[in-house]
Amino acid sequence: MNIARFHIQAGKLKNLPLVWNNQESTRPTKSIVRESFFNTMSTNIVECVFVEAFGGCGSMGIEALSRGASEAIFYEIDKRAYNILLQNLTFAQKRETALKFYAYNTDFFTQSFHRWITLKENVILYLDPPFCIREGMEDIYERLLIMVENLGRCNVHFIVFEHWSGYNMPFIVGEYILLKTRQFGKSSLTYYTLKD
Repeated sequence: MNIARFHIQAGKLKNLPLVWNNQESTRPTKSIVRESFFNTMSTNIVECVFVEAFGGCGSMGIEALSRGASEAIFYEIDKRAYNILLQNLTFAQKRETALKFYAYNTDFFTQSFHRWITLKENVILYLDPPFCIREGMEDIYERLLIMVENLGRCNVHFIVFEHWSGYNMPFIVGEYILLKTRQFGKSSLTYYTLKD
């Protein structure tokens, strides 16, 4: 395994070193993308429940915990990536023992979300699947958009896609409306919020 390191950018875990396997397909969200996301979401992160649907090494969810999220939920289907995620969560909890999180080695698409979409807190859903240009992933965004449509009106206040910049995201998805898109080379962030 070829281990590389990255650091939490801000908050109570600032400069905490975390790891990822740079030979795997899962890798941390680029630092410029992470910084842009958290600058955009700003105080919405505080006391939110942050759901990282394609957890990888946990870079976004752990950063959210560092910046004041009350809870983070991680889903990661790949066993090796999941083990690295657990390792990073252990590093984080050694620094801050009160962190609250749940990690599941499972396919996000097979899960029931009733528990967290009915929470009283603000829920932020972060969707960073493998790019649709990867073999076997051609319909990944369509599957996620259907899932978002099926959420209906609930306590998920924001949904953010990290996606291939060549994919045009729809303006309205179920109860959600596009807020803005930011492009970073081949990666883009598209923000959705609940319609009024």
